[in-house]
Formats: sequence, structure tokens, C-alpha cells
Amino acid sequence: MAEGERKTERKNLTITQVEEVKKVGDKQIPKLSFKAKDGDKELTYFTFKSSLFDSIKQGQTISADVETSTRDWEGNEYTDRRVVQVYIDGQPIATKGGNFYRGKSPEELEQQARVMVLSYAKDLAVAEKIPVVQIINQADVFYAWVKRNELAKAPESKSKSKTSAPAKTSAPIVEAPETNGEDWEKLGKKSASMPASKKIQNITELKGLMAKHKVGTREVYEILSIGSFIDLVDLDQAWEEIKKAKGIES
Repeated sequence: MAEGERKTERKNLTITQVEEVKKVGDKQIPKLSFKAKDGDKELTYFTFKSSLFDSIKQGQTISADVETSTRDWEGNEYTDRRVVQVYIDGQPIATKGGNFYRGKSPEELEQQARVMVLSYAKDLAVAEKIPVVQIINQADVFYAWVKRNELAKAPESKSKSKTSAPAKTSAPIVEAPETNGEDWEKLGKKSASMPASKKIQNITELKGLMAKHKVGTREVYEILSIGSFIDLVDLDQAWEEIKKAKGIES
């Protein structure tokens, strides 16, 4: 490779050593250097993109775009291997602006997290690990744990002192069984004796009533003009609208 020429290749790198972040140049730009194996060779790499720092951990194997160039310094030739992008599940982490990115907007990721924890709590109820009425409370516990761990892993938390850094936490010790999707039919059987006029405490009870009266999720989305049950504010009013639309007697 001629001096000054740059070549970018996608490589699978197994990280063997990570150095502390250093600020370089007049502008004090953060730089992370690390060693990694590319096949049988262990070479030195670096990146200036702070949005990539959290993905570079010792012992991990990453898929990365590496920009290789050569330069001459005091009669010696040096090779620079600069990581300009890292991919997770085929999606680039850093955008052109350097922001963190996994293929979805922050709003979509937030919604995905809420749906995930609610589904997880529902699975526990289906398996009779927790009472149905505790689904929302258990989902809140899971959600709080997810948010705490997001804060603990955020890049800005590294600049805080050890005494002020968030404590590491463990996931709530609850085992969720494997389930075959939205098993609301079982929940519907459990709530078959539930009076239709009873105040609805949570989304699970609403779905139990739907299962009892054989009302599909898609139908409810169309009746209430929503994209998810998370969008509901007043569950009793929602059920009244569903009953009216489907001609369900109280």
C-alpha cells in the first residue's frame, strides 16, 4: 500500500486488550486504542468515535469496518488501523453524526422495551408463577431494571467518580417459561367468571375479557384506533367502546 493510500475492509476482530481512553491533539479528541486478533495476527487498532467505545470490550468478537493507511515518520513506515464502524445484528452502531444507532429510533426502542417487559410478565402469569393481577406491577419491576442498566452502561457514566457511579444490578430472579406467543386463550379461561361490569385493573384483564368474548387483537386496534395496548389510558372506557362496537351485552 502506497503512503497516504487508504483502504477500508470489513473484519471480524477478537479483542484481546483495551487501553484507557486518551484525549489527543489540540482539540483533545477522545481516542480508544485496543489490540485484536484478525485471524492469527494480533494487531493494534483505534477509533475516535465515542459511540463505538461501549462495543469494544476485551474478549468480545466484533464485526467492524477498518480503515487502513500507511505513513512515514522519521524514516520509518507505520500502519494505522482505524475502526470507523461496528455492526450489531447487521446494523451499524454509529451514524454519520456519531450518534448511537441500532436501526431503530429512541422512541421505537422505548416502545419495544415496554412491550417486552409486559410480555415477559404475562408469560409468568400464564405459567402461574405470579397472580394475573400482579402482571402490571411485575412489568414495572422489569422495566425499572432495564432502565437502571441502560444508565449504568451509558458512555457519560464513565466520567463520574466511582462513588457516584450507578451500582451494578442483577436482573430480578424470576424464571419465565417458553411460551407459544400470545397465549391469551388460557388467560381468558381463567377470567371466564369475571363480570363484564367489573372495573378493569390492567391490560391482562382486558385481554381476558376479549378472549372470553372472542374479540381479536386486530379488531380492537381498529375499534380504538391504537397501535398497541400500551397506548390505552382508560381501560374501562376502552372495554365499553369494544362492547358497543361488537354488540356485547353487559
